[in-house]
Order: sequence, then structure tokens, then C-alpha cells
Amino acid sequence: MSKHLGKYKQELKTRECLVQAIYQYIFQESNLNSLIDQFLKENTPKKISFNYFKKRLENIFEHSDDLKSITRKQKNKKSENLEKIDEAIIWLGIVEIRANELDHPIVIDECIRLAKKFSNPNSYKFVNAKLDEWLKSNK
Repeated sequence: MSKHLGKYKQELKTRECLVQAIYQYIFQESNLNSLIDQFLKENTPKKISFNYFKKRLENIFEHSDDLKSITRKQKNKKSENLEKIDEAIIWLGIVEIRANELDHPIVIDECIRLAKKFSNPNSYKFVNAKLDEWLKSNK
């Protein structure tokens, strides 16, 4: 982890857990409360921000139909094979952008970091392009 991200360890770990929870939901539609319980049991308050995790995951569940339609529409547009982990990262990016708590470039940079960590080596380019495309169409 780079030096300048060191002071944000809890936020970074929380987003990593969020991507894993979203992936799990996309892969096999899980119950919100069971996902929250699972991640709260596996992590400590020192590792992740429970309030932030729960708030974002509730937001994901609340807007899952909309998020599915966005990513599936993008997938069908160019007949791309959208990996479930990339879809999870894009969902998180869209929800973070909509929350408007961080600058959009910061959200996209964080999604790129997550793609580099969890997906294939070139996936970050795809995630970046999809979030940019979504952002431009929603201004």
C-alpha cells in the first residue's frame, strides 16, 4: 500500500469488504442481514467501519435492480463478457458517486485500485472506462 494511503487503511479495507459482499450478492443473491452479519463477524471495528459498510450495502440492496440494469445494459451494448467482480466494483463506484461524499475522480481511482487487487490485470481499464461512461451519461 502506498505511503499516502496508509492513513486510510480502515476506509480501504471497508471498500474491499464491500466489493466482496457485493460480489457474493451478485453471484448468489444473498440476504442483506446475513451478509452484514457475516462481514461483521469476520472483521473488527478497528479493521472496517461497520456503519459505513452497513450504509453502503443497504444502499446497494436498495438500488440493486437499477444497478443490474445499468451494468447489464452496458454489457449488452458491446457484447462484452462482464466479470462478476468487475460488476461488483462498478456497482460500488456508482453508489459512491451517487452518495456524493467523495470527489468523483477519487471514487474512480479507488475502483481502479480495487480492480487491480481483485480482478484480472487489465480489468482496471474496463472499470475506469465504464465508470467514466456512466458518469458522462448521468451529468
